[in-house]
Amino acid sequence: MQRPLILISNDDGITAQGILNLVNVMKELGDVIVVAPDGPQSGMGHAITVGDTLRLNESFIFEGVRAY
Repeated sequence: MQRPLILISNDDGITAQGILNLVNVMKELGDVIVVAPDGPQSGMGHAITVGDTLRLNESFIFEGVRAY
């Protein structure tokens, strides 16, 4: 049986304690990929990004987990 692919994201930033806790639990259940901002972005879900370039950088903050 193939392990599920689990996407973890948040608006508190990639270094938030909550995302670290979630990664540690979920990597036992499946393959995890994390996509989160580099800092807190609470409330930005209502923002529109038109004309601004979005950048994606790989992070190595979580051992054995791909993160951006």
